Amino acid sequence: MAADLKILSSWDQSYAAVGEVLMPFMEYLENETTENLNLSRFGPETVPPFEQFNPVAQGVFNMLYTNGGYHYNDIAVGMSLDALSGSSEELHDSGIWDFADQEYQKVGLKLIAVFYDRNGFHMLLKEPLGEDALNGRRIRGTPLYHPVIEKLGGSPVVLPGPEIYPALERGVVDGAAWPTVGAVNYRWFEVADYFVRPTFGQVSHMLLMNLDTWNSLDETTKAEIEAAALAYEKESSTIFDGLATTEMEMLIAEGMEATDFQPEFAATLKSAWFNGVTELASTVNPEAIAEIRTMANKANISD
Repeated sequence: MAADLKILSSWDQSYAAVGEVLMPFMEYLENETTENLNLSRFGPETVPPFEQFNPVAQGVFNMLYTNGGYHYNDIAVGMSLDALSGSSEELHDSGIWDFADQEYQKVGLKLIAVFYDRNGFHMLLKEPLGEDALNGRRIRGTPLYHPVIEKLGGSPVVLPGPEIYPALERGVVDGAAWPTVGAVNYRWFEVADYFVRPTFGQVSHMLLMNLDTWNSLDETTKAEIEAAALAYEKESSTIFDGLATTEMEMLIAEGMEATDFQPEFAATLKSAWFNGVTELASTVNPEAIAEIRTMANKANISD
C-alpha cells in the first residue's frame, strides 16, 4: 500500500532548514517506514507563508513545515516554543511537546516533530547599533519578533522571506530579524553590513500533519513515523549547529561585521524575549500558554 503525502513548507529551498533538514528528513522517513510513503514538497510559491495553516488543517495538503509565528492568530502554542531554552529532549521530558500536540489536535493537526535550532535568532542591520538600540529603525519581523523589536525601540514590519532583500536594498526597512541560519543563501550580506549580537531565543521548525491523514494511517506506520521523528529531532540540532558555524564564517568572509547591543539592553534581552513571546501568545491562547509557562518554569527551560 502506498501513501502520497504533500508537504507544504513556509520557506523555499534557499532556507537551509529546508534543504539541509526537511528534505533529508523526508528521505529518511521514506526509508524508515514499512508502508510506501511518497513525500512531495510544495513551498511558499504555492501558498504564501502566512496563509498555509488552513489548507493543511482542511486537508488540501497533508503536512506543514513551518514556524508557529506564521499562524499564531489561529493557534499561538507553536510560537511559544521559540521562547524556551531547552533541547528537544527537554521539550519532551517537560511534557510541553505532548501538550502542544494535544492543543494542535484540537484544531485538526497532529504534531510530528519539532526541529530545534538552538542558535536562535538575530538581526541584520544596514547601519551599526548605537547607544539607543533600535530606536527609530524599521525592522522586518513576523509577529514572533514584535515584542523584542518594540522593547528595543524599533518598529516591526511584517514581510515574508523573499521580500527582505529588496526591502533592505531600497531602504524600506533598516534591518531584518531572522534565524541565525539563512542569510547566506538569501544573500542579504549584499544589502546589510552588520549582524547583531547577542542572539536570542531558539528556532522551532514544526512539522505538522493533517489529523485526518494521521488517523488514516495504520498503527505500525504511526509508530514508525514517531520513532523516526524523535531520532531526527536530535540529529537536526547537530545539523543546525554546523550550519550556524558555517554561516557565521561566510558572513564575515563576505564583509559583514558584528554590532553589539549596549550592556543594559543585552542584559535584558533573554527575559524580554521569553516574556514578550509568551505574553503575545497569551492574547490568543491564554490558558494553554499559562500551562506551558508553568511547565517551562518547572523544567527550568524558560528565560
